Amino acid sequence: MLPATDGATPSADRFAALDALRRRVAIQSCADAGEGVKARRVLFSLDLPGIDPRTALDALDNFERAIVEHDDRPVVAARRLRCLAVLDGIVGG
Repeated sequence: MLPATDGATPSADRFAALDALRRRVAIQSCADAGEGVKARRVLFSLDLPGIDPRTALDALDNFERAIVEHDDRPVVAARRLRCLAVLDGIVGG
């Protein structure tokens, strides 16, 4: 579990967890239920002002669904890039 903060200043641990999630998505080639749960915990624990975790959850779900459903490589790649863009937006936002 990630440590709680006052919500105004995200902790370094939260950004480290988000960075680890981003790296995992960048190399992910199969869906893993345990890793998916960890990813969702990271997104729900962010509690950053102005950040809606539902957008990131939707992008992550779409990406993992493409892997599970064995979509074509271009579809998986496009959904991966979309997910990475959303995660980058959280880090940069």
